[in-house]
Amino acid sequence: MAVALSAVSAATDWVDVVKYYRQQPIAYPIVVACVFALQLAWIWLVARKRRNWARWISLVLVVLAIPGEIIVLDERFRFNAAMAIVSCVTVAVWVVAVVLLFRRDARAWFVEARLVSEAGLPPAT
Repeated sequence: MAVALSAVSAATDWVDVVKYYRQQPIAYPIVVACVFALQLAWIWLVARKRRNWARWISLVLVVLAIPGEIIVLDERFRFNAAMAIVSCVTVAVWVVAVVLLFRRDARAWFVEARLVSEAGLPPAT
């Protein structure tokens, strides 16, 4: 959901998208595609591959991103309220997702993946 909201956020700030595209017509679309691919790959590492280190890095990244989001919040609302609202919702979704990664049942799920991996057994579906 947060990845989709990131795309919506970019669409609500179409002026910046056009500005950056005009500055870098080849590099900008490539960078945007790489960022979305990286987000999807990260979700795959956490959700499908059950990588515990990715779960912890997700926590660190979200915690480090929150102060920056708070600092620019006022400026975003003054510049483009729709983008600011979508950005806030996106950050909230990322925070909820990371919190859910540390629930008791999620911790057990990550531990189970490690134990299965160490035993050399195929993962349960």
